[in-house]
Amino acid sequence: MLKAAGWAVGGVLSLWAVGALKYDFPAASGVVAGIFALALLAAVISLKGQRNKALAVAGAVALVMAWWFTLKPSSERAWQPDVAQTAWAEINGDEVKLHNVRNCEYRTETD
Repeated sequence: MLKAAGWAVGGVLSLWAVGALKYDFPAASGVVAGIFALALLAAVISLKGQRNKALAVAGAVALVMAWWFTLKPSSERAWQPDVAQTAWAEINGDEVKLHNVRNCEYRTETD
């Protein structure tokens, strides 16, 4: 029972790692995510012993996590024009004037 739970956790973490590579890798993200998934599958199929397989999965997921935690947020992206500028405040005594505040009211196209 504990072994099955461990493999379930490993499977979920592996899926997370594939998703992280797919959505956050800078270039050719689909290819990189696919290669990672195939490499994990090949390791699980070809390696002998449950311990070696578990270590391969854990090591691969740990590498993706280590990379993912080094990502820094950036404002230098392709934003929509209405939210492209960063908000800032102008303080004059006890009066504060906010500029470029984003009003992100999400609506459907048919509203």
